[in-house]
Amino acid sequence: MNLKTNIFQNEQFLLDTIAKEQKLKTNVPLIISIDEVGRGCVAGPVLSCVSLWTLKGYDPSFKTKSQKWVSYIDDSKKLSEKKRTQCFDLILNDYDYNLSSIPFSKLNPNNLNHLVPSNTKLHYKSDLFINKKNSDHLNDFECIYFSLGEASSQEVDEFNIWNALQLAIARALTNLYYFFKSSSESNIYPNLNQAIILMDGKHFIKVPKEFEKNIQATVTQADGLFISVGFSSIIAKVYRDTFMIYQDSLYPSFGFSGHKGYGTPKHLNIIQNIGICPLHRKSFLTNYYSN
Repeated sequence: MNLKTNIFQNEQFLLDTIAKEQKLKTNVPLIISIDEVGRGCVAGPVLSCVSLWTLKGYDPSFKTKSQKWVSYIDDSKKLSEKKRTQCFDLILNDYDYNLSSIPFSKLNPNNLNHLVPSNTKLHYKSDLFINKKNSDHLNDFECIYFSLGEASSQEVDEFNIWNALQLAIARALTNLYYFFKSSSESNIYPNLNQAIILMDGKHFIKVPKEFEKNIQATVTQADGLFISVGFSSIIAKVYRDTFMIYQDSLYPSFGFSGHKGYGTPKHLNIIQNIGICPLHRKSFLTNYYSN
């Protein structure tokens, strides 16, 4: 992460660029940043984190946080486990959460029929942000809500990994939507459909119908370019790793605390020798065990 004059300059530059390209009449400073973890694993859930960001002071009902964790933020894969955990702990402390109180959903929506494409989809290469000129106006953003969504290993087998990932994201987005819909003090809900949905990569997702009007923007290497996406990547990564470490006590033969469900040679060798457990994705392991 290249922290210059303003650490959120890429977020502001994205909003400015989209407003200009799409000829938006109003440039609402709302970004929903999404990242996921566990897509390449052979065991355990796929997990997403969505975080809603806006300018400091935009929502007067929100108490501004210290954001002491900002200097830690980067693509979670580039950080050591120790630094990821330190950042995760600072974030939870800032938001008065603990591991069990983070907003989380693994139930609704329960199938793909509830998901629709977004009306507007935009893709940007990382070069646009690495080599950009600074925005005309630079502002500090803050995360005012984040939520986790999960799809189980059984859902990965049933729907395939891409569809399961979309379910996980949809569950987190639905949590976010109903949180602000039920908040009488926040001014976010009336403008939520104008938030830019920002994701890493090149692929667009189907979303709950409440978000079909939201512009989707994908940026290659977004988790290393945007503080907001890096934030989501760290929350998702540490939460899932912690979950998989706990599974070690339930299924001690598989070594989940070490590989976190990834298909390491040692993990695959164990599967070949003793079979699988309920955490494993059968569709990923057809060459390694017999039904």
